Amino acid sequence: MEEKDPRESLAPADALGAERVRFAGAGNASATASAADKASAGAVDNNTVTFYITRHGQTVYNVASRVQGWCDSQLTDEGIRVARLLGRGLAEVPFAQAYCSDAGRAVQTLNAVLAARIKENPQATLPFIHVPDSRLREWCYGNLEAGPGTELHAALTRGFGEDLPFDELNRRLPQVAEVLADQDDTGRAERFDQVRERLESFFAEAGKQALAAGGGNVLVVTHSFVVRSVMYLLDPSRVNDPLKIKNASVTQVTYDGETFTLGETASTRWLGEMPQEANAIPFGFRM
Repeated sequence: MEEKDPRESLAPADALGAERVRFAGAGNASATASAADKASAGAVDNNTVTFYITRHGQTVYNVASRVQGWCDSQLTDEGIRVARLLGRGLAEVPFAQAYCSDAGRAVQTLNAVLAARIKENPQATLPFIHVPDSRLREWCYGNLEAGPGTELHAALTRGFGEDLPFDELNRRLPQVAEVLADQDDTGRAERFDQVRERLESFFAEAGKQALAAGGGNVLVVTHSFVVRSVMYLLDPSRVNDPLKIKNASVTQVTYDGETFTLGETASTRWLGEMPQEANAIPFGFRM
């Protein structure tokens, strides 16, 4: 059966009762530092929302260096182990709500994180767990899906006319999406505006709902290029900070009802260790 395009099933943000909020820049330094300090300590502020955005655990396709966007593969044993490490690391952080992509690897990661968190801290309150959300899916790569990573690399080299290093591709993230979509003969590969629109829709709705429920911390399990896209949209100057978005790393974004602010990015400090490499920089791209 053909996979349904989530853009066809999503109501406009206004129909969902959420005002459309565009991602804004990082704002002034003092506000950013204050938000980062509160988020770092796991503090709850009824007037703000802090999103803890994490990449799923290592998967079979990560290890095999296969392109994994809307296609899916299960977590490896290492992926489950690191997801549990994250759950233990977040045991003392109070979460009001939790979301994940509708990809099986994201659902599996969220389940492992929450189970390990409650095992580590039986007094922790279980967050309200939302239905998996298709707006949090990874980019769709069209006819490259599930194929060797070398084919993605080759498509980008053809499209740009040269073999660009990974950090330069990140700085040109919208162009990367266009180059891949232009070469996709299935018509399914997403353009950057499509990715941006679904992410803005999700965070606008989730942010408003969380504030209406009293603010606090929100856990979001998603994918590496979604995390990279959020970084790019909020602060393009930090799109390579860091260059590698490791499995189960955490990126924080705060929301005060008006502005989304990028905090720490792709941090592994919640894991207590550096997880094994698996496609953090995919398919042999130059650094």
